Amino acid sequence: MVEPALQDPVVPARWTAEQYLRLVDEGVLGPDDRVELLEGVIVSMAPQNVPHAAAVARANVNLRDGCVELRRIRNRRAAATETSRSAGAAT
Repeated sequence: MVEPALQDPVVPARWTAEQYLRLVDEGVLGPDDRVELLEGVIVSMAPQNVPHAAAVARANVNLRDGCVELRRIRNRRAAATETSRSAGAAT
């Protein structure tokens, strides 16, 4: 029969999101560490390849530009609504 591996008493069997974020806050994990928390286990992430990195960059640009355009549309609508309210109140 195979015996289970001994666990380090300092390392929890499963990490909570709070514990994981504390590792980030304490500097144990940094912004360049490519790890993620999956079902309580800290797992190394595969490195990004060039096509994936390019797609992420394009998506970020498109989302940013889309949000800027959406803000412009909302501002124009708000201004038009305010103008029509002002015109209605003057009559």
